[in-house]
Amino acid sequence: MSGTWILDSQALSLYLRADRTMTAKLAAARRRDVRVITSAATMVEADPQGVRTARLNWALSRLVVEPVSKDTAREAVARMQDSGRTGGHKYALDAIVAATARAAQPPVTVLTSGVDDLKPLCGKNVEVKQV
Repeated sequence: MSGTWILDSQALSLYLRADRTMTAKLAAARRRDVRVITSAATMVEADPQGVRTARLNWALSRLVVEPVSKDTAREAVARMQDSGRTGGHKYALDAIVAATARAAQPPVTVLTSGVDDLKPLCGKNVEVKQV
């Protein structure tokens, strides 16, 4: 396996809405045997409303959806504390994405629209790229 890509809510939303660039990136990842995952919490934040059920099911069949476990929640809290990003809900979902990324098979890349928010939460061992 050639590492892991994590989709945040914007990256997932683009994929669910059949954005050409995002769809091409994920097709390339599949060809390179990159594991593409998202968090179950990200599914809710991506707001799949308006996406046809068939498209949603097709897109999700190509992703791994990681649950938010107790360990993920603990790591998310630690990410918020270590980065100084406190304030509860403001960074909670980003911290869950970061915790999911830190538990993934390296090398890990997070695809996001919020690079400045996620970089401090992910730490130096996770690459954070703009979508």
